[in-house]
Amino acid sequence: MASDPGSRSHEEIVRAALACATEQGWESTSLEAVRRRAGVSNGSLFHHFPTRDALARTVVAAGLAGHQAALTAELHAATDSRHGVTHVVIRHLEWMQDHQSLARLFLSTSATTLRSGLDTAAVAGNRAFFQDVTSWLREHGWTGSPDLAVMLALWIGPAQEYARRCLETAAGRLDDATDHLAAGAWRALKPLLNEPKENP
Repeated sequence: MASDPGSRSHEEIVRAALACATEQGWESTSLEAVRRRAGVSNGSLFHHFPTRDALARTVVAAGLAGHQAALTAELHAATDSRHGVTHVVIRHLEWMQDHQSLARLFLSTSATTLRSGLDTAAVAGNRAFFQDVTSWLREHGWTGSPDLAVMLALWIGPAQEYARRCLETAAGRLDDATDHLAAGAWRALKPLLNEPKENP
């Protein structure tokens, strides 16, 4: 069965917007630049995205999916609890270093606004990501207490705040402090994961 041309146009616009944001920053990306890169008409662009904010929400959602895929890959490759915890922090900062414009959008977009930009598939993908994280934590000794929001704040929160400050001030590379932030995350989560004693 042939794919829906409208769906193809939507995907082409999102891909073009992601490419523009990566290359020149979202702040410098106009709807006209996205339209030209996607090779669609004005009518098609505004049918799918009537405003720049509407497109921004979808770009953030698409970028979020890529970010979550990178973190999930680290969890699946982890050989033990410490490896998983530290490498997720490292990958998180590396991804933000490599996608700074998208990272700025992530950090400046409220969770409510971000969720409003997710389509059905993205909502399912976001839910699956947090289910993967929950399952991984339980497999490594987490009892469910403290709750997931607290675990994530201990795990990623300091790296997130460091990234926010660096991106706001353009001070240094985000991955300059990865070792310290990864080690801090491990110290915070280790008592909650029942890590075997032989792994210091």
